[in-house]
Amino acid sequence: MRLITAGACLALMLVAGSTVLAREPGVGPSIPPGVTSGQPNAVPVPPGFVLAAFTSYYDAIAVGPGSQYLGLRYLFANETVLGTWAPDLKVLGAAYKSFVLIPIIGARLLSEPPAPRGSAQQGGIANPLLQLADLSWTLGNGFYINAGFGLFFPIGQYSFNAPINLGAPFWTFEPSAAFTYFKDGWTASAQIFYDINTTNPVNNYYSGNEFVANFTFTKLFFDRVNFGPVGYWYKQVTGDANWGGPSVYGGLNAPNGDDLAIGASLSTQFGKLAVQLMFTQDVYVVNGIGGAKGWLNLIYQF
Repeated sequence: MRLITAGACLALMLVAGSTVLAREPGVGPSIPPGVTSGQPNAVPVPPGFVLAAFTSYYDAIAVGPGSQYLGLRYLFANETVLGTWAPDLKVLGAAYKSFVLIPIIGARLLSEPPAPRGSAQQGGIANPLLQLADLSWTLGNGFYINAGFGLFFPIGQYSFNAPINLGAPFWTFEPSAAFTYFKDGWTASAQIFYDINTTNPVNNYYSGNEFVANFTFTKLFFDRVNFGPVGYWYKQVTGDANWGGPSVYGGLNAPNGDDLAIGASLSTQFGKLAVQLMFTQDVYVVNGIGGAKGWLNLIYQF
């Protein structure tokens, strides 16, 4: 069985997730780690239109440079709509597709002494993504590679000095690459994202570049169900900078974050509808948030 999710979830719930991993304090990463795990990311999407809805929930705590608890707990409920268009077009010998993603998030921050910022709630959209180009090459013998480029628009919910922001008033450019083995019921896939941020024009705070790698290793059982381990690794690879303006960090720079997680994915298909359940647990976190995250993903191929 070939799931219609193959490649369609290249970005999945891209903006569904956390708010203190690197970047400007109170502003979440453009792509939460792990969101494309459980998928054959480099496999071309069948020609046509794919509409997807992704529901996720994340319960996490903030930790510092020694992975110590900082007295903050974050709860995120997310609903993301993804529309993918595959026009049966070849570019440089690769199958082309593009997609638009709109994330809607409800976030709650709970604090305990000596947390410096009080409890808060926020709801709205995060920065939407336009994937301008996404190319998948079929190498043969079950091997595929993929390259893409996306742009996050700075129109999500943002308020200066707010304890939680779902969006950010700066642009993010995101090149990506993936390698997949997809044959005989086996899926082994790795996808890498590199986020390049511009400076926040509101407070002149610059968030450093971020690296995310998502991993998948699943097996097809009973010709219906894909199951296996997944994981991700997040790391901020360049430091933040404060260009002289005010910031929620009192003029200081947020330290670089690091995050490693493992989990499992279970997916199946009912006609043109694909269903995926996924769970991950952060096992190593520095200067970020860590906890348990679960997804229910519904993808329909028209």
